[in-house]
Amino acid sequence: MHRRIVGQYSVEVRTLKTPVGGWKAAYIVEPAAQAGPRDFVMITLLDEFEDERSAVDAAMEKGSRHAHWLAESRRVCTP
Repeated sequence: MHRRIVGQYSVEVRTLKTPVGGWKAAYIVEPAAQAGPRDFVMITLLDEFEDERSAVDAAMEKGSRHAHWLAESRRVCTP
């Protein structure tokens, strides 16, 4: 598991080795402070990758973009 704080969100990446030797990655974006199991914002499973590092990097990049997007959306919508 890999985790990064992006503003007020935590991006967590998990990987899984597939039966054919590739890697799948999923990321979860949730509020960074006091996040519980039901407080997740989004989770996405990415396509298969040849190696784990590529899977982690792709998932972290996409998760970080979502976290920035969520923060910007919240900023624009909050009076």
